[in-house]
Parts: sequence; structure tokens; C-alpha cells
Amino acid sequence: MNEKIFDLRELFSKMDLENSEFLNFFDLRHLQAGILRLKPGERDRQEPHSSDEIYLVLEGNGFIEIGKKAYILKKDLFIYVPANVNHKFYGNTQEILVVYFFSD
Repeated sequence: MNEKIFDLRELFSKMDLENSEFLNFFDLRHLQAGILRLKPGERDRQEPHSSDEIYLVLEGNGFIEIGKKAYILKKDLFIYVPANVNHKFYGNTQEILVVYFFSD
């Protein structure tokens, strides 16, 4: 396999052009990565995933609900969500920008 290097700012620009909420930018057999961006007050439409997931919060505020517990969001937060668990971001007054990773 060849190495891969991604510039997140370039990926954000691509999302701007596509007016996109999600951007999957890395997809291997057992590992996927992407960006989730939610504008202030925008509804998070995620459904539970069949794989474990990790989020790294780059920007934003608000909350993430995992199962029935709510957690305050802040920059540089590392979040693990087990497979098949309901979760959503909400209550943000600033844009939420997270990088996510799925593993099979």
C-alpha cells in the first residue's frame, strides 16, 4: 500500500464546494475516515453504525448524546462510540467540525 497524506483545510474547501455535511476521504478494507460538519443548529442525521467509531473534535460547541448520556463538546475531545449505539451531535451555536474513524 502507498502512503496517503491529506490536508484537512483542502478537504474543508471541497466540502464547501459540494455544500456537504459528510466527506469520506479515506477508505480501506478495515478503516474509513471522514469529516462531519454541522452548521449551528443543523440536525445530525446519523443512524447507529455497525462498526466502532472514534471522533476527534476540531472545532465547535454543543453536545454529543451517546446512548442516553449527554457530553459537552469542546475542541480536541476524543470520543469513542461503540458499534450499534445511538449517538448524535446537537445544541451547537458554532460550527461543529469533527474527523471520524470507523474500524471493522
